[in-house]
Amino acid sequence: MKALFKKQTEPFVYNKYYLLVQKRWAERMKRATDGLSKTKLIWGLLFFTVVASGYLIYNLYRTFYKEAVIPAASKTKIFNLKN
Repeated sequence: MKALFKKQTEPFVYNKYYLLVQKRWAERMKRATDGLSKTKLIWGLLFFTVVASGYLIYNLYRTFYKEAVIPAASKTKIFNLKN
């Protein structure tokens, strides 16, 4: 338990594939947003936030307030373990 509270002496090394994906994603996002003004970036962020929030709220509503269809329990199969 003491090991969890000790200060790390070695820096954490990320997996090379994780770093590659992170770099490619950053390059793609930079190319996609290069010509956009600050106003367009803000509107894009707001649009993304509204769509993601709406999807989350829809999933929560569907999970808690719709009547769930519960399939009937199947018959229990008895296996004879004695041979």
